[in-house]
Amino acid sequence: MKKLFFTAFAVVVFSSVAMANSTELKETTTLQNVIKVVEVENQATPCENAAIDYYEATGSNDPAFFTYLIAMCH
Repeated sequence: MKKLFFTAFAVVVFSSVAMANSTELKETTTLQNVIKVVEVENQATPCENAAIDYYEATGSNDPAFFTYLIAMCH
């Protein structure tokens, strides 16, 4: 029984000593999201111009076909 009381007393004493100089540190961080939009005027290459002309000449409305034609230029 003496060992139990001694152990309990030791735990309380050591935990209070460990917490004696503890302070709670609170940090506030402010994040600012900055969005920068830059407009870039894309100039089509001669190959892309030819692909657009071919796409318009065929009268197709298939976006996959247009993407295929443009991809062939790159």
